[in-house]
Amino acid sequence: MAPVVAQIASENKNTFIVAKLNSFNNPTTSEKYQLDRIGHPAYLVFQDGEEVERFRGETPKAEFVQTVLDAIN
Repeated sequence: MAPVVAQIASENKNTFIVAKLNSFNNPTTSEKYQLDRIGHPAYLVFQDGEEVERFRGETPKAEFVQTVLDAIN
């Protein structure tokens, strides 16, 4: 999924920001947002500093983008 997420970030850089967090290297942040260190990736969408959406696992590219756009619009 990482290559697809990188592609999404590149294609949508003027619309939203994609950031990556290594939960093993950032345990405090992982705990704050209740992220598993093992398992499927979690995607959190923030707007104005607040979490507005969360989804997990492998997601088709179009669905990923639409989920983010729906959350921020």
